Amino acid sequence: MENEFNPFLVTGYKSALYFCDRKNETALLKNHIKNNKNTSLFAIRRLGKTGLIQHVFNSFKNNSAIACIYIDILGTKNLKEFTNQLATAIYTRFPENKSIGKKLIGFIKLLRPLVSYDSLSGDPELSFELGEARQYEKTIQQLFTFVDQQHIKVVFAIDEFQQILEYPEKNTEAVLRTHIQLLKNTHFIFCGSDQKMMHEIFNSAKRPFFASCTNMHIDFIGTKEYTAFIANMFAQHKRKVSPNAITFILEWTTRHTFYTQYFCNFLFSANLKRIEQIDAQNMAIELLKQNEGTFYQYRNLLTAGQWHLLEAIAKEDKLYKAHSKQFIGKYGLGTSSMVTRGINALLEKEMIYYHAGVAKPYYEVYDKFLMRWLQQ
Repeated sequence: MENEFNPFLVTGYKSALYFCDRKNETALLKNHIKNNKNTSLFAIRRLGKTGLIQHVFNSFKNNSAIACIYIDILGTKNLKEFTNQLATAIYTRFPENKSIGKKLIGFIKLLRPLVSYDSLSGDPELSFELGEARQYEKTIQQLFTFVDQQHIKVVFAIDEFQQILEYPEKNTEAVLRTHIQLLKNTHFIFCGSDQKMMHEIFNSAKRPFFASCTNMHIDFIGTKEYTAFIANMFAQHKRKVSPNAITFILEWTTRHTFYTQYFCNFLFSANLKRIEQIDAQNMAIELLKQNEGTFYQYRNLLTAGQWHLLEAIAKEDKLYKAHSKQFIGKYGLGTSSMVTRGINALLEKEMIYYHAGVAKPYYEVYDKFLMRWLQQ
């Protein structure tokens, strides 16, 4: 039944009705698309960049003059897998019963891919078995050229774009930039969650993509906007949540989109008709209990020193001076060099992140539930 639907989505995108705010970011990204600007879009993981892209793409779904194609390349390891993802996304976007789709089918057959179908979703998957990297480079060029010649505007969103720096083909940046700059009707949104790597790709004068895109950054949704959204979602299902309860939720999750949505999803599923601050606090305790097994798995992945440092960062909420004597002494972390090694290890394992895009940069634990658990 519709009134049983949980309006707080934690995966995927349903419609604008369940999308919170991002009005300025939506307008800006739509403006870039309409004015043929390539965009490099950065947000820390799980802050909502994919949802924003899907929200913007959804607004163009009835516009026959614009075709939007989304690709997530985080799981790709080389140029071959990138090519397969690209071909599959294009193949899926243009159905065979459309004129472009008919052309595409004929074109794809000339490239001789292997076509299989996902056992769960039934979606098609294309793969190429070519001998050399140069052949994949040529196939990418052919795919881009094909869509560029279809007399419509095509917008690709390539998520986790920094993954190309991990490919064994170290010229991938140059290859893609060379092909992309020749396109007239095809434009790109390059998304990433690794701020350092994305900055290196798009803002280093030594790199092929330097000055090729308009930079865009996604920050946390405002307290006022999120408060109104949460209250409205509960009210639509004849449930009342007190202002103090919402304030607690937003402070406890630090307004990080995924964790806020997850908390509210969990709270909504409890089916309480009236929610006070004590109810939200009890739900927070229950959430931590449910995730405790995962937290212990995290601990087993780290050395004792790394775990101790992670605890210290969690208790600071935001760590501005990692190498200060005060911080090291307060938690008994040893020497400055030990802290440096520990921070590098935690960054590499994505247990913490470094928020450099603010006036006063800081370190913070990535998983907000883990952070609250460690603070206990």
